[in-house]
Amino acid sequence: MKFRVSIGVFAGDFPAQQLVFAHLMDVCPDADLDQVEVLARPFAPRLGHFFDAGTVSDLPEATLVLTFPGAGVPLTATDRLRVVGRFTGTITRALLPED
Repeated sequence: MKFRVSIGVFAGDFPAQQLVFAHLMDVCPDADLDQVEVLARPFAPRLGHFFDAGTVSDLPEATLVLTFPGAGVPLTATDRLRVVGRFTGTITRALLPED
């Protein structure tokens, strides 16, 4: 199913996705990393899964971090990430049947 949600967007420079997750765990130990998406250049193909064209324009940083509802990551700058903003986008989630 597709859901319209508010998505937090950060930008920074990280050489690997694992380092983004390690940084998030340092600054927010209770973060739910299943609710975080890390994008490396080129951004446009993957951003198109979440936002309409032009919602998040090209940025100078090498890495974008998207935080979905339930991520538990406050939209505040860290020493490695700057806040780009909060935007309405679409996420796709499968509904799992209960046992």
